[in-house]
Amino acid sequence: MMFTKKQTEEVLSKFISRENGLHDVMEMVLNAMMYSEREAFLSGAKSNKGNGYRPLSALGHGHQLELQVPRDRLSQFTPKILAIFREQESYLKEVSFKLYSKGLTTRDISSVMDTIYGGHYSKSKISDISTSFYDQMQAWRNRELDSHYLALYIDGLHVKLKRGNKYETECFYIILGLREDFKREVISIVNFPVESANSWEIIFDQIKARGIETVGIIISDALSGIDKSIAKKFSCPHQKCILHLQRNLLSYVRMSDKKEVANDFREVLSAADPHHNKAIAVSKFKEFKEKWRKKYRSFGQYLDNLDIYPYLTFLDYDVRIRRMLYTTNWIERFNKSARRTLKIRGALPSEEAVLSLITSVAKEQTEGHYSYPIYNFRYEEKLLANKY
Repeated sequence: MMFTKKQTEEVLSKFISRENGLHDVMEMVLNAMMYSEREAFLSGAKSNKGNGYRPLSALGHGHQLELQVPRDRLSQFTPKILAIFREQESYLKEVSFKLYSKGLTTRDISSVMDTIYGGHYSKSKISDISTSFYDQMQAWRNRELDSHYLALYIDGLHVKLKRGNKYETECFYIILGLREDFKREVISIVNFPVESANSWEIIFDQIKARGIETVGIIISDALSGIDKSIAKKFSCPHQKCILHLQRNLLSYVRMSDKKEVANDFREVLSAADPHHNKAIAVSKFKEFKEKWRKKYRSFGQYLDNLDIYPYLTFLDYDVRIRRMLYTTNWIERFNKSARRTLKIRGALPSEEAVLSLITSVAKEQTEGHYSYPIYNFRYEEKLLANKY
């Protein structure tokens, strides 16, 4: 029986008004399209003919579509509509990766997919996707590196994760590098439970094995022994973070004196003064010590034992990059972004989960914000590869 277009519309309208009617019509239409496509494909073929159907699950409108894909005996026929479904799967996998990288759990993602697509993606399938996500993030962490970096910024990020049945805070070692094209990239993310200078030595060996030969300067906090570890693995200057030192200085004085101490210490640094040098800074530091030891005995003892020279390395460089060399601010800002993603998950279920989530943030930053060159570094030749 042949229906007119108007009659077909009326029948479909009544059918769609039923419960799950739209879903059923979509299945019928898609199955009919594939069947007609096979008929056209086999027309005139003498040595080939239809050979039944195979089931296929696809995304529908709030439900999963169960389709019957026509087959031919010689396995030469593929319905063109399947290309759309393959693109759909690729898109959903990409969305799942993005959601996972933003801190959602596999259960969260499965719930989102269930709401939109009617349970097409089970928790186990999402889990398979997260495993694939882990593999991609690991490959990115192990990529080959440039032979020379103008600067390396190193710091530890402390994260609570689960081992066995116990949650504890562990250290994830992060290295941010400034390339010769003046662009930044996160080059290393490694886990050791406790931050130590010895662990940094192992990580330095790892990045050297991935291609790094020379470094212009390394910027770090004042972790005990870190200066010796750096000197053992790289022949380059080392800058200790000024802001970490400033926080320590302020912890020795009353609240009412903190502002004055901070202002006096800025006079020691004078990062924006092109005529300021190490000799002047050391002289200013002696004046700083003499002034404040009179009021705070313990502060004076701390300053007497403080080696100020590793904090003044930045004064050997062009005034236009000094503020970018004397702190670990760049990597601390990265750590802050990573914490925002990790915070969504709370305590993480495994080391690999933490590594992958931090890596996803690093990859996004490297391909996004970090891809803009920091051109002020072109004024400083001492950081170039041929100087080492």
